Amino acid sequence: MRKGGRRMAGIGFHLQHLFSKETYSSKLKAYGFASLVTAGPWIIITAAIGLIQAVIGRFPAISSADKELFIFTVSYCFIFSQILFSTQQLTATRFVSDLIYEKKYNEIMPAFLGLTKTTSVLALCVWIPFALISPLPLLYKLVVLGLFLTVNQIWVLLLFLSAAKDYRTIGYGFLGGGAVAVFGTLLACLNQTALSFEAYSLPLILLLGFWVGMAVTLYTLFYTLLKTFPDWNTSGQFAYYSYFGKYPKLLAAGILYNLAIWVCTWIIWFGEGARVVEGSFLIHPYYDMAIFWSYLTILPTMVLFVVSIETRFYLKYKEYFNAVNHGGTLGQIKKAKEKMMTVLGQELQRVFRLQLIFTGVVVFFAGYIFEWLGLDQTFIQMFRITAMGALANGMLLILFLVMLYFDDQQGALNSAAMFFGINLVLTVLFLPGGLDWMGLSFCIGSFASSIYAAFRLTAYLKSLEYHTFCKPSPVKGVAEKRLEKLGRWLDGMDVRESR
Repeated sequence: MRKGGRRMAGIGFHLQHLFSKETYSSKLKAYGFASLVTAGPWIIITAAIGLIQAVIGRFPAISSADKELFIFTVSYCFIFSQILFSTQQLTATRFVSDLIYEKKYNEIMPAFLGLTKTTSVLALCVWIPFALISPLPLLYKLVVLGLFLTVNQIWVLLLFLSAAKDYRTIGYGFLGGGAVAVFGTLLACLNQTALSFEAYSLPLILLLGFWVGMAVTLYTLFYTLLKTFPDWNTSGQFAYYSYFGKYPKLLAAGILYNLAIWVCTWIIWFGEGARVVEGSFLIHPYYDMAIFWSYLTILPTMVLFVVSIETRFYLKYKEYFNAVNHGGTLGQIKKAKEKMMTVLGQELQRVFRLQLIFTGVVVFFAGYIFEWLGLDQTFIQMFRITAMGALANGMLLILFLVMLYFDDQQGALNSAAMFFGINLVLTVLFLPGGLDWMGLSFCIGSFASSIYAAFRLTAYLKSLEYHTFCKPSPVKGVAEKRLEKLGRWLDGMDVRESR
């Protein structure tokens, strides 16, 4: 019999006591913390850029070229850090989940160190071609590297802090970092004359201020990690490499899903309305802005997933696998499954219903909101399409994560591959249509993939008993053995260097 239920309780599980209080202030505080710990980078970076744009707009002397260079530098760092992190995210999450399930807490910090080093090397490999091609000053490119590494490490820390109880420090870390970034920008704008000592000096100072803000967040998250896992150990830092061979579908699913999110953007960078900023960054002002704002509209989905599915559903999920793993009778197992399925269905319906209402309201009022902000109908129409796509993408993400709860790695991989394939093909086909067609491929791909994922999950759960009792455990193959050997070699090399 295959043992299951190795999913660690997310941080939403630790927010339960705030939601148990009946006061509005407690619930508001809980939703606020849930927002920051689940979508912190999205919220802080998007909100900070929005506030910084508003601040910069008060200073007419700052050129639009300087504004664009700063904003799209930050956007590139965010996008490509997410892609880089996706190469390890699901695999490392599974590894850390197993460590926590097996109470091997002393092995968590080594895994963090290994993931940090690997991510830093990958980030450096991405930055080097940019540094060679870009005509920007070397100092600016070095600050880009610093920000890029910092954002990458924030993703790594969030993975390890999913089991942390100190959600307040995490939330305040994101708020503090965002505040420092905006304050640094304001100081740069107030002293722009003194700072304009050479070309690109103002964007450089703006970027430096933003980097300091993200560094504050990074430091706070690292401090929280040390408090959560105080046992410091440096052996076995690359032990998680074996999981790339043990669970190759997790690796592929994570990469394909994140590529699917951004492949439309990359192709549209070569379409009508796209241009190059300072010979360094391909951009599409309309689509880039539309997709960023659209992803903010699915914040309710992310928050409700944490506070609903990772709390109420998780309890029933644990009950089911406790019955399976600790000798429950067939009747007890079936009863536990029935309760779990009922709660899961209720929570999924609740999340989808509330997100549909929220997106509908935003789409309806988009014309009023964006016209007030001075944006034209072309952008508004594009935003409405991408917002509907983000709605479906939010649904797909939750179904994707629920599949992984039940270890349906094949279903998650199929959904991600379908999402990527449709987005890629349709974006290429629609590109000659110009601005009117942009965003439609993302919308269709998201809806089609979420529908498939819903049918796949339903079918999988109907035969959950088979997958729980009869599915064979993975056998150590050649790839896993080689990657395990590579991990040991890297650990040995790290030990030799530290002497």
